[in-house]
Amino acid sequence: MIPFEKIAIVGSGNVAFAYAKVLKNNGINVYRMLVRNPDVISEIKTKFDIVATLNFDEIVDCDIVIIAVSDDAIEDVASKLKSSNAMVVHTSGMKPSNILNKFLHHGVIYPLQTITKDYDVDFKDVPIIITASSPNDVEKLMALASVMSELVVESSDENRAYVHMNAVYVSNFVNVMLQIANKLLDRKNLDISIFRSLVNETIKKSFSLGPKDALTGPARRKDMKTINAHKQMLENDIEEKKIYEILTDYILNKYK
Repeated sequence: MIPFEKIAIVGSGNVAFAYAKVLKNNGINVYRMLVRNPDVISEIKTKFDIVATLNFDEIVDCDIVIIAVSDDAIEDVASKLKSSNAMVVHTSGMKPSNILNKFLHHGVIYPLQTITKDYDVDFKDVPIIITASSPNDVEKLMALASVMSELVVESSDENRAYVHMNAVYVSNFVNVMLQIANKLLDRKNLDISIFRSLVNETIKKSFSLGPKDALTGPARRKDMKTINAHKQMLENDIEEKKIYEILTDYILNKYK
């Protein structure tokens, strides 16, 4: 049993839709979704059977309001919400919880996952990092998050932001590496799917052995002949060659 009967979500982006879906799938009713774009109102009704509104005045008498908007918009949204006894939380990895301290009960419920509207994620495996303004609020937010995920972690604002920064390394930068490979492979009419097994095994082995011990490749074994051959292949790709050189130098220095 969760401690919130009347839940509102502010936003219509990736995280807002993800939370609406996972709450609905777990039998939890969302009272309202507050949106800026009138075009999504019917979509929200169709997808989630949730009433969406453009009117801040309809977000009243709620037990919790989840602000799932871009980082730059959180404080503006909060300023337009009426003060109440509701818990008000945002979903940002970087923004501190105290930007919501006009509300007595406030916090953060941040999903540590790359989320895209039309791509389903099994939320039971998604770590949810929470912060709240009091031990009692932590307990309540933990109960809500635990309905959505099997891995809920309480954290300080500082540690959550540090996790967010490192997520850029393990998610966003990895994606960019795949984009580079995809671009270069296209020239030879090769498909990036050839690397699916390699990528999966690299991640699996890194968690099994530890990232440092799992690393292989020419830089790890100091195979300068292969490294120079690779750099020659990238002679006309200035940016990609620079990235290759920076990462190669990092590995060479790391494994002296």
